[in-house]
Order: sequence, then C-alpha cells, then structure tokens
Amino acid sequence: MKVGMISIAGWSPELKKRYNFALSSFSRMYGTSHITMEMMHFSYKWADSDNNHPEGTLTHIDFYFRDLWTNAI
Repeated sequence: MKVGMISIAGWSPELKKRYNFALSSFSRMYGTSHITMEMMHFSYKWADSDNNHPEGTLTHIDFYFRDLWTNAI
C-alpha cells in the first residue's frame, strides 16, 4: 500500500504500528484531508527511531507529536 509517496510494503508490523500511531495524532488534530507529506515523513522518522511512545490522554499525545514536529521543521 502506498501513502502519498511513502510505501509501507515490506515494513515490519512494529514499524507500521508506530507509524500509524504517530500519524493518527496529526489526523485527529488536522483532519485526514490535511495530512501533509511532511507529517508522513516525520511520522516515519519517529516510528523508525528508538523514542519511547508518549503516554497519557489523546490530547497529551497529540500535542507531544505536534510539538516534536514543529520543533523539527
């Protein structure tokens, strides 16, 4: 399956899960129609890192990813 220019074929189940976890935060905050390639690439980089997943409410998790993303741009 391709997401924009990102092909998730061949990804490990763990990588897919982490990618979807991160990208779902952007979907909740901005809506699925406003997901950008930058958000997808950021989500992939986070998913492929050793960073621990954030814990707490969905709001806390969403702001965690938004803050990481805005500081990375």
